[in-house]
Amino acid sequence: MAVWTEIMTGFDKAAAGKITLSNEITVTPLDEGRLRLDLFLSRILPGLSRTKVQEMIELKLVEVNGKLGTVRLLVKAGDVIRYCDLPKAQTTLQPVSMNLDILFEDDHVIVLNKAAGITVHPGAGEKGHTLVHGLLFHSKKLGVGAADEDEGGDTSDRPGIVHRLDKDTTGVMVVAKTNAAHAHLSKQFHDKTNFRQYVALLNGPFPEGDWVRDSYIHRDPRERTRFASIDVSHYDHRKEREGGGDLQGYRFARTVFKREAQYRGVLSLVSLKLHTGRTHQIRLHARDLGSPIIGDQVYGKGPILVGRKSFPAELEAKIVATKRQMLHAWILGFQHPETGVWVQFEAPMPPDFADIVKDLEAFRD
Repeated sequence: MAVWTEIMTGFDKAAAGKITLSNEITVTPLDEGRLRLDLFLSRILPGLSRTKVQEMIELKLVEVNGKLGTVRLLVKAGDVIRYCDLPKAQTTLQPVSMNLDILFEDDHVIVLNKAAGITVHPGAGEKGHTLVHGLLFHSKKLGVGAADEDEGGDTSDRPGIVHRLDKDTTGVMVVAKTNAAHAHLSKQFHDKTNFRQYVALLNGPFPEGDWVRDSYIHRDPRERTRFASIDVSHYDHRKEREGGGDLQGYRFARTVFKREAQYRGVLSLVSLKLHTGRTHQIRLHARDLGSPIIGDQVYGKGPILVGRKSFPAELEAKIVATKRQMLHAWILGFQHPETGVWVQFEAPMPPDFADIVKDLEAFRD
């Protein structure tokens, strides 16, 4: 039996071009003069992300001046756009028995230590067992709430989920068991009144002291599963060049790095404090600063600096063989949604991460 299914009610993708395009828009004058079709529609259609708009276009649900639209088509004032809404996917989530490392639980929240290799909730690229399925087996009641600003869309396939960790990132997470708890926790994450501290092993040297990385993060237009980061100055220049308004899909991100240890001048253990919580933020910012996270298969590709023969061959082989990012959500603090009392939880490093750090201690600078 499939763990979850997606049902496109009353909709046949093969017959998409035959569907009546019942909605019509006439483009009014644009500040930019011309604008990509996907950008234009994502701006004016409430609740639809750019990704969803692109899916509508690819399914032949959008026409411009009587011809099928393309993602990169530039529209201008006077163009007539006709479209059909993308049918909402209905998800059926089934509880799945899963070994969860629960750090704390009451009637309002679950705090857990997420293991590596598990996706938090179903999505376009993940239709197998997710943390949500395990949570549904563990708790029959989970809260739901509004979509977050990074992801958007319907939240029916992620009950209880207030924030996420990447599939191969480990560490402490909080899950809401009631709608009220979900709303309260979501506001704390949005307003940055909670506390999040991570630890990571970086492929490169890192200076002492606290270092702040600010950037704007957006989806990589060349590969939609990746994200990209640009300097604030670059963002401001583009913003001014394109009329002064905020750029669609760009989110400000800030991470504070602090070196905890350095090993033979080639590897660094750092702690990180999040001031924002953008997707892939820490991984991107580590790469931006020239020391990507060890094991990051997306943003950390390249020669491992241990190739300089700085460590024993067995230890170097262990580090090079690491196939997931050495990134761990270490501490999470928040105001309890029911009592208002500040609570804080720590999750110990997972064995694979802790084992490498232990072996490196003999080579600390």
